Amino acid sequence: MKKFFKILAVVVVVGIGLVISAGAILGLFVDPNDYRQEIQQAALKNANINLQINGDIGWSVYPSIGLDIAAIKASFPGREPLASLDKATVSVMLMPLLSGDVKMKALTIDGLELTLVKSEQGNNWQSQTQTVKQTPTSDKTQTSATSRGNTSQNIDIESISILNAKVTYSDNTTGDVTNISDLNLTTDRIVLGKDFNAQLQFNAEVVQAGKKLFTGGADLRANFFIDLANQEFKISQLDSKLSIVTDQNIELSLLADIRADLVENALSIDNLKLNSLGIQASGALRLSGAAFDQVSGNMALQSFDLKTLMQQLQLSAITTSDDASLRNIALTTKINGSVAEINFDNLLLSVDDTKIAGSASYNLSNGLVAFNLQGDSINLDRYLPSNDPASAPATNGEKKPKPAATGYSKNNIIPLETLRSLALKGALVFDNIGYQSIEISKFALNIEAKNGLVNIGTLNLNAYGGNINNKIALDASKKTLQLSISNKVSKLQLGPMLGNFAQTDALTGVLASNSSLTASGQSIHSIVNNLNGKVEFTLTDGVIKGINAVQTMCQTINNISSLGGVAGTTQAVDKSTPFASINGNLKIKNGVVSNNDFKADLDAISVAGKGTVNLPLQALNYRVGLKIQDNLFKKSCSVNNNIQGIEWPVNCKGNFSDDPITLCKPDLSVLKDIAKNALKAKLENKLGGSIKEKKQEIEQKLEDKIKNKLEGALKGLF
Repeated sequence: MKKFFKILAVVVVVGIGLVISAGAILGLFVDPNDYRQEIQQAALKNANINLQINGDIGWSVYPSIGLDIAAIKASFPGREPLASLDKATVSVMLMPLLSGDVKMKALTIDGLELTLVKSEQGNNWQSQTQTVKQTPTSDKTQTSATSRGNTSQNIDIESISILNAKVTYSDNTTGDVTNISDLNLTTDRIVLGKDFNAQLQFNAEVVQAGKKLFTGGADLRANFFIDLANQEFKISQLDSKLSIVTDQNIELSLLADIRADLVENALSIDNLKLNSLGIQASGALRLSGAAFDQVSGNMALQSFDLKTLMQQLQLSAITTSDDASLRNIALTTKINGSVAEINFDNLLLSVDDTKIAGSASYNLSNGLVAFNLQGDSINLDRYLPSNDPASAPATNGEKKPKPAATGYSKNNIIPLETLRSLALKGALVFDNIGYQSIEISKFALNIEAKNGLVNIGTLNLNAYGGNINNKIALDASKKTLQLSISNKVSKLQLGPMLGNFAQTDALTGVLASNSSLTASGQSIHSIVNNLNGKVEFTLTDGVIKGINAVQTMCQTINNISSLGGVAGTTQAVDKSTPFASINGNLKIKNGVVSNNDFKADLDAISVAGKGTVNLPLQALNYRVGLKIQDNLFKKSCSVNNNIQGIEWPVNCKGNFSDDPITLCKPDLSVLKDIAKNALKAKLENKLGGSIKEKKQEIEQKLEDKIKNKLEGALKGLF
C-alpha cells in the first residue's frame, strides 16, 4: 500500500511537471496571435459576430489559464458597431477548474465602449438572422430551473474591475439619447454564498427629442451576496449619492437593503431612506408575483417646508396671506396593489394644522386618480394670495377712474383640453372650512371625470344656518363645452350672507330656492348668452332696512288724495320694512330672465311684478305694482278706504350701467286719475252742484293743481 502511494505521488508530480512544461513549450512555440484570423472566423460562424482583434493576444497556462487581449471591436453583420474595448485580462486557476470549480484571479476590462442604436430598421444589438429557439420543456424541467438546490460548481474571483467604460443608447426614431460615461466598477473577492463589497461610479446625460433633459452622476457602495444554488441575491447597506443637474443642481442620498429571491419571485427593499432638498422619506417596498407585478409596503415623508422647496427648485414662489402656512407638511401611507394600479391606504396628510385621512390610488394604464379623503378643519384664508399693499402698483395718489360698463369677456376661462384629459373619481369631506368670516360645515364633494365628462354628483355644504346642495356636470367631449347645474337652498339666513359678500345689512330673511340651469361655451360671454333654465325662490320673515316703505307710501298717497285739504301725518317707528314673504319663478332662455309672478307681502303693502332682465344686453324692463292692504304687521298708517286695493305701478327700465336711482319711475297715469277724481269731488261739493257749465275752466284748474301737487308729493316716495 505504501508503495502504491509512492507511485501515485510520482504520477501526480510528473503530471504537474508535464503541464508546466507544456505551458512553457506553448508559450515558446505557439503564438496565439497566429490564430487571430481563425478566432475571428469562429466568432462569425458560431455567434454571427464580426470580431476584430487589432491588438496583441497574450496567454499563460499554469498555475492559471490566462488571456490578455487588446483593441477589440464587435458588431453584427450589416449593423452599426456595437462594442469595443481597449484591454481585457482574465485568468482561471487550472487545478480548481479540473475539479469543476471556477477560481479566477483578477478580471479587468479597461476602456469598454458599448453603443446601442435603435432605428426604424431595427437595432444593432441583435443579428438580422437572430431567432430565439424555444425548446418544449416539461413542468418538471421548468420547476427545476428555479428550485433551490446544491451546485457542484463554485465561483471564486479575486476581484473584478471595469474601468473607464462608456455606454450610449440612441433612439433615432425619437431623437432620445442616453449617455453613461466614466463608468467604473470595482469589487473585492467574490465567492458564491458569501458577502463581498463593490462600488460603482458613473456620469449620465439624458437627451429627449434633441433637447438635453438633465445630466447627473452616481456613486454607489454596498455589500453584495450571490447564491446561485438557491437563486438568492442581496444588496445590503446600500449607500448611494446621486447628483442631477437641470436648471439647478439636486443632490440625493439613498440608503436601502435589497433582497431578491427568484424561487419565491420576491424582491424586497427594506430600511429605505431618501434625503433630498430637505425632504426625508423612509419606508419599505416589496414586489412579488410571477412577473414581480404585485406591490406592497409603506412610506413616510417627514415634515417639510413647501415654500422653501419651491425656492430650491427655482419654481414660482407661493405667496399666502399667512407666511407661516405650507411650512409643515407630512405624509404617511401604506402601499399595495400592482404595477398597473397602486393603492395608498391608511393615508394621513398633514398640512399645517389640518389633518386629511383616507385612501387614494393611481392607475398607470389610464391615468385614473381615485381618492376617498376626509379632513377635520381648514382655514382657507391662510392660503389665499397675499394682499400686501406694498406689492400693489403705485398710483401717485391719483384715484382710479370708474371703469365704463363693457360687455362680457370672450376669453376662455374653462380649459377644454384639461377637462378632456382629466381622469378622476373621488370623494372629499371636510368637517369645517373657514373662508372670509364664513363658517362652512359638513362640506362634501363627489366627482367623477372620464373622457371629457366631468360629473360633480355632490357639492354640498352647510353655511349661514342653511343647507346648499349642488350637482354640476360638464361635457367636454364635444366641440362646444356643455354645462348643467342643479341647486337647492334651504333655510339660508340671507342677512349674514349679504353682510359677508356685499358688505350690506339692507336685507334679511330666510331663503329657499330651487334652480336648474344649462349653458354652453368656455367664456363668460358664451355662458351668459347660452344660459337657460328656471329658478324658484322664496324669502320669508325678513326686513328691508333703510326705508319704511309702508310709511313713505302711505304718507305720499294721503298727500295725493288730500289735494287741497290737510293730509294726516304719522311718525315712523324706524326706517325698516318687514315682510312676510317674497317669492317668484324665473324662466331663463338664451340669457333673458323673465318673470310673471313676483309677489311680496310687505307691512300693509302687497307687491306684484313681472318683466324681463336681459343679461346679454345688460338691460331690464320690469313693472312693479304696489297695493295698500290691511295691515300685516302693525298699524303704522291709515289711508282712505277708497284707496285700499288700488295698484300703484312703478316701471323699472334701463341698462345695468345706468344710475340705479333713475331706473325706476312711477306710472303717473293712475296717480293722476286718483287725484283728479278726489279734487273733482271736493270742487263739486264746494259749488253745491254740477260743474258741467264750468267744465273747461275747472278742468284747466284741475290740471294745474294736480301737476303742482304731484311734483311735491312724489318727492317723498321716489
